[in-house]
Amino acid sequence: MEKYGLKILWGVVATIIIALSISLGIVWSKKNGYERTEFKYGVYDRIDDNSPLDSDNKTDEALSSKGDLKSDVKRIAIIIDDLGWDKGPADDLFNIDAPISFSILPNLPFSKIIADEAGLKNRDVLLHLPMEPQGYSNKDEKIKPLTVEMGRSDMEILIKDYISAIPHIAGVNNHMGSKLTEIEEPMKYVMEILKDKNLFFVDSRTTPKSLAYQVAKVYGVKTARRNVFLDNREDEEYIRGQIEELIHIAYRDGSAIGIGHPHPQTISAIHKMIPLIKERGIEIVPVSELVN
Repeated sequence: MEKYGLKILWGVVATIIIALSISLGIVWSKKNGYERTEFKYGVYDRIDDNSPLDSDNKTDEALSSKGDLKSDVKRIAIIIDDLGWDKGPADDLFNIDAPISFSILPNLPFSKIIADEAGLKNRDVLLHLPMEPQGYSNKDEKIKPLTVEMGRSDMEILIKDYISAIPHIAGVNNHMGSKLTEIEEPMKYVMEILKDKNLFFVDSRTTPKSLAYQVAKVYGVKTARRNVFLDNREDEEYIRGQIEELIHIAYRDGSAIGIGHPHPQTISAIHKMIPLIKERGIEIVPVSELVN
């Protein structure tokens, strides 16, 4: 009887410990800003610039020996940024019948889980590398960005830490960066490190003055540039219009890259537009196929 009473006592103690652990975990998550409702996707900087890019943004595969576009090869890549805070949007993206590329922020609650699943499903995984934007105040930043004040060694430590945090990565694109990408020297450091790791770089073009693409080419890093931001407005009709613009650019240049974010409206618009893209004879490809 005494042993039975001790078992009950230990059971009660164990239950209390588990309950306290869960409560502390919830408090810690709230304190560190990891509740889904607290995260705002507007923390990155975007521009409405969809201006035409010069011809060297076209992939080598899209060009014939005479320099003309192959009429039968039109390709689009779609990257979804800012993944890692929540598993739900990633699951919705996995259910879309197209090889959407996943750009994942490092060291978030679901970063590794999403990257592992994307890798197993043969999706392109990118590190969404935080970089200093214009007007950066260094306040309430959940993920430390590369800044203009950093030397090469500090950048290398941070970049390698972020690379190690995201399994299966094939490349990198910038999160924010409207200040850093305009300055040649820090972009040289970034490209030297990526070259050593054999990773490609997609310039998100958060500023029309970005030098990232040009510097990547100088350092022999496979690279490409974003053509269209899909969801500067979280409105499904607007996003569908941006996808139409992506289609237009693909017809004109042979290929195009669109970047969106894990908003419900964005995911819904992509899901509905995928059949239309395919009907128009455009191939949807991983972004790794559009870097050169």
